[in-house]
Amino acid sequence: MSGEQAVPPSRSGDEGLVAAVDARLRNAGLPSLFPADASGAAANRPGLSPYPAWAVSAAFVASSVPAIRKLPGWPTLFTCMGFAGIFGVCGYITSIDQENGPSMTTGRPRPGVGPMALSLAVVSATACYAYEFTDYLLN
Repeated sequence: MSGEQAVPPSRSGDEGLVAAVDARLRNAGLPSLFPADASGAAANRPGLSPYPAWAVSAAFVASSVPAIRKLPGWPTLFTCMGFAGIFGVCGYITSIDQENGPSMTTGRPRPGVGPMALSLAVVSATACYAYEFTDYLLN
């Protein structure tokens, strides 16, 4: 197979677009959208990918704007940048170590309309990685 990974079919019908994006990522030296699981086969398991953690990290960086403006309900700038760093590092670790990376992802922002969206992003990424972590523990 010479290092190439098979791309699992997409449920949305955009197989060509997903395959093209995945090929561009791999050609640029970045992790695949569908990293290989322990058996070496490509898996449609987002908990093995660093991209959910990196997306949450980007959301925390973007939330630093309301934090700088000190809008009510938003976490402080220090908190936003701290969580951005944590999720960024977790994504990096997941890209090189699929056994320990997913178990490191965690977070807890404050309630509010904008912060609730941030919370949803954290919960979504945590669910992806929690699935992988529990799957690892049970097998």
